[in-house]
Amino acid sequence: MRLFILFIATVSSFSVFAQPAAGPMLGPVTRHTATIWIQGSEPAKAALEVEQPVAKSQVKRTATIQLNRETDFTGRFVLDNLTPGTTYRYKVIWNGKLLDAPHRFTTQAAQNPEGPPEFTVYLGSCAHLHDPEADWSASWSGGYEIFDRIATQATGDIRPNLMLWLGDNIYLRPSDYDHPAGMARRYQKVRSHPSLQKLLPALPHYAIWDDHDYGPNDHNQSFVFKEASLELFQRYWPNLSAGLPDMPGIHTQFSIADADFFLLDNRWYRDSDRDQSENKKLFGEGQMRWLKNALMASRARFKIIAGGSQFMNDLSRFEGWHHFREERRDFLAWLELNNISGVVFLSGDRHRTELLKQDRPGNYPLHELTCSPLTSRLHPVEAAELNHPARVAGTLVEARNFCTLSAEGPSDNRALVLKSFDAQGKAFWEVRIDASSLHRSGAPARLP
Repeated sequence: MRLFILFIATVSSFSVFAQPAAGPMLGPVTRHTATIWIQGSEPAKAALEVEQPVAKSQVKRTATIQLNRETDFTGRFVLDNLTPGTTYRYKVIWNGKLLDAPHRFTTQAAQNPEGPPEFTVYLGSCAHLHDPEADWSASWSGGYEIFDRIATQATGDIRPNLMLWLGDNIYLRPSDYDHPAGMARRYQKVRSHPSLQKLLPALPHYAIWDDHDYGPNDHNQSFVFKEASLELFQRYWPNLSAGLPDMPGIHTQFSIADADFFLLDNRWYRDSDRDQSENKKLFGEGQMRWLKNALMASRARFKIIAGGSQFMNDLSRFEGWHHFREERRDFLAWLELNNISGVVFLSGDRHRTELLKQDRPGNYPLHELTCSPLTSRLHPVEAAELNHPARVAGTLVEARNFCTLSAEGPSDNRALVLKSFDAQGKAFWEVRIDASSLHRSGAPARLP
């Protein structure tokens, strides 16, 4: 009996003082709100202690949330009534114990009549983490120090920043996607990986998915567990929204300073790439209608469109919008007809980084930054794409890397600055795109 009692006491002690399995992860941060995600490895109760250090305001505690098995022991806190342009500090309260490690976030600044603030978006895709139980080769991934490099660089930047994951963020294995339980297990393994724990609270995170987050390789709308996949994506990525009430998926939109970001879903409505029909769809009619209307409603100087597959690469034999020519042709013609200014594309997937520039007679060129891979293995560039005529000279990177997209300068001299960095933070290249070059000559851009 005595041993039995001691055993129960030991288990109880472990439950009380156990640490979170993953996080906290900082989600979207707006002028007045911040979202913070966390995960345990067993049932637990969590809360946050929040303060505004500069103003020495009173420390406040959030309501306690219960982390249950039904949601993989995940939970999120939405902090509201925050002050714009203000830094807050918070600590996690885990099963009643205040953890020592403090974390910080800064709300977006209020609109300034003197002009929009500068900001930086960190970009990456193809984040493969080796799993000895599922992978027959350890060579598929490596260079995990890149995550710490991003965290260090982002926290050292005085400008507002965030990270946008461009797909292939978890790499579902074939043994995972034959049942939703396996997909959930992969998410848990990836999110709790030690290499990510410094990065998760370092800056706000947004994400889109590609095939290796959605289901089988190169898969389409026919995936039978797509609803479970969507539920898991929403459980682990606290984007502020996902789809619309009558249009499920992960597509959404967010804003920072003078930029609107449009995140697309390239899986939920996708027809097979092998379909030879002229009218096959990648994004689907409903999502394209949403994107067009959202672009028309935008008054942002920069309109950044992000998707998991490449948009403008006509020479690739792999996945991309060029295989859905009618849908792409219709959208590009619509851009032209409605004189939409400030459009730049972002993508991942290709296990290399490059900046493509598609010229348009009588209009501004369309740029696409493809950024990949973070930690996955490299794929050699095939001969057909080696000397790509649309690639901006010097921007091909065949190494693990991350990218940044920064808006810099005052209103009358605003620009996007794109960069690629290696895992140690050394820049491979830098390209500046002036805002004045992102609208048709003679047609002023629509500004906020």
